[in-house]
Amino acid sequence: MPERKVDLRSDTVTLPTQEMKEAMIEAALGDDGYGEDATVNRLQELAAEKLGMEAGLYVPSGTMGNACALFAHTRSGDDVFFEERAHLFAGARGEFAVLNGVRPHPMQAEFGVIQPEQLEDAISSEDVSQPSLLCIENSHNGSGGSAWTPAEAESVSKSAKAHGLKVHMDGARIFNAVVAHGVDAKDYTQHVDSAMFCVSKGLSAPVGSLLCGSRSFIDEADAVRKRMGGGMRQAGIIAAAGIVALEKMVDRLAEDHETAHLLCAGLEAIKGIKIQRPPTPTNFAMVNVEALGWRSESLIEKWKTCGILANPRPPAGARLVAHRHITHEDVAYVVEATRQLVERG
Repeated sequence: MPERKVDLRSDTVTLPTQEMKEAMIEAALGDDGYGEDATVNRLQELAAEKLGMEAGLYVPSGTMGNACALFAHTRSGDDVFFEERAHLFAGARGEFAVLNGVRPHPMQAEFGVIQPEQLEDAISSEDVSQPSLLCIENSHNGSGGSAWTPAEAESVSKSAKAHGLKVHMDGARIFNAVVAHGVDAKDYTQHVDSAMFCVSKGLSAPVGSLLCGSRSFIDEADAVRKRMGGGMRQAGIIAAAGIVALEKMVDRLAEDHETAHLLCAGLEAIKGIKIQRPPTPTNFAMVNVEALGWRSESLIEKWKTCGILANPRPPAGARLVAHRHITHEDVAYVVEATRQLVERG
């Protein structure tokens, strides 16, 4: 077994900070099913404040948060529009659409950024009869963590609303986009009707995501959460870490972006390795080894022998995600180990 382990599979592997653990121990608790957990209530208020929205809802996962949004915004038979690699469509395999009886319309967009004219074309398609919702993802996972600009979000949202569509933002890593562009989260969310973000990724909390929107929307989303079995009781014990995440961990995401930049630069210098370069990168490194004649599975297995963990992106790619536990020394190790693997063939 390799002596060193460098886990680049996802920023979900981050562990809570000592301050988070202490906050969890000291958290004021109540029954969140009755709206009586003061710590959950504070986290929801803080999330809504950060996004400039009326209310927030704490959910166990980003997947559930997005599902609650989809169910709350739509009715059976509605037409819903996605970028084809967006997690809400591709990651969930369209299951939400099937469950709620909506009709999904995926479209391909460069670096995940849907253009107004693309949306216009999709809406005007003959098989669209009840256009209802546009879902956008920022940052865009499938495009190497590409961060939208606020202007891009504004542009496509204007087009959507001109046709009477609601707009939901899957902002699982919205604060990575915020830090990458040096803007405020409100610069994005003022253009959408709802947004979800995770505190359990780069922000390092152990559990949970927040769905935000209008008070009436959140009331409906809360009812959906209960139907899905997502109601929690003394959830303040985990929500406390989410509060620390939002108050203390956002700015340090810049460190993850720098780590990813160093990783990309080092791997790209190895002959036969290509790196996907989005216009505004965040904490991802998307590697392609097609020129080496390797497949995703073989790359992952070769790395594993060196203690390097990553997720495949077939047919010949892999995704590496920088996070709080990855050091510059880890980056140097990954680059050198990869160089040796390539030399051995």
